Amino acid sequence: MSSLYNCVLIEDNPIDTKIIEGHLRKLPHLRLLSVFENPIDSIQTIHAGEVDIIFMDIEMPEMSGITFLNSLDTPPQVILISNHVNYSMEAFEIGVTDYIQKPVSFERLLKAVSRAINGINIQEKSLRELITLKDQHIFLKSGRELLKFNLNDILYIEALASFTKVFTPDKTTIISESISELQEKLAPYSFIRVHKSYLVPQNKIVGISTKNVILEKNKIPMGLSYREEIEKILENI
Repeated sequence: MSSLYNCVLIEDNPIDTKIIEGHLRKLPHLRLLSVFENPIDSIQTIHAGEVDIIFMDIEMPEMSGITFLNSLDTPPQVILISNHVNYSMEAFEIGVTDYIQKPVSFERLLKAVSRAINGINIQEKSLRELITLKDQHIFLKSGRELLKFNLNDILYIEALASFTKVFTPDKTTIISESISELQEKLAPYSFIRVHKSYLVPQNKIVGISTKNVILEKNKIPMGLSYREEIEKILENI
C-alpha cells in the first residue's frame, strides 16, 4: 500500500488555484504532480496511470468537469469542487469520491482526502482479493444440476422470488436457492448484502452513491437500511 499519493489539480480560477494548491502542499502524504487550467491539458498525465487523486472544478472552459469524467474509462479517485451545490447529485451518481463547495477550507479538503485514500485502499484490497479468488470456486444448485462457479466470475446476485439469478460475464443462471441462503454460503468469500434483492462481491465494489453500489461495470440498487453497514465494511478495509 502506497504512503505517498500522486494528485493533480484542474482549476481555471487563479485565486482558487492558489488556495487549494496551498492546502495540498501542507499534506506530506500527497504529491502534487501538476496544476492545469482545463481538463484537456491534463489528459496525457491522467492517461499515464500515475495519478491517484484528481481535484477538479466543475465549471471550466472547453469542457465541464463532469463531461470530462464521463470520458474516462477508469478514472482515479475524484474530488469535485464548485461554487454551486446543484451539481452534487449528478456528481455522486457518476461515482465521485467527494464534492466540495467553494471556498475550500483546509479542514474540508482534509476530510475529502481521507475519503479518497480510503477508496484507494478499497481498490487495492479488491485487487488482492481478486488474485485470491481467481482459482476458488463454489457449486450451486440449478434445478437438478449442481453447477460450478468460479467465485471471481460472479458479478452480482439478484433475488428472484425463492430463487436467485447469478450474473457472470457471459451468462445469467437461475439458482434454486434463495438470496438469504446464498448470502450465508458466500459470506466467507466476502460477498455482502447491499439490498434485500442484491448480493455483491466486496472486491468488485469501487464506490457508493446516494442510491447505488457502484461495481466495476454495473450500478446496483442500495437499500437504505443496508447503507450504514456497507459504509462500516468499506471503512474497515
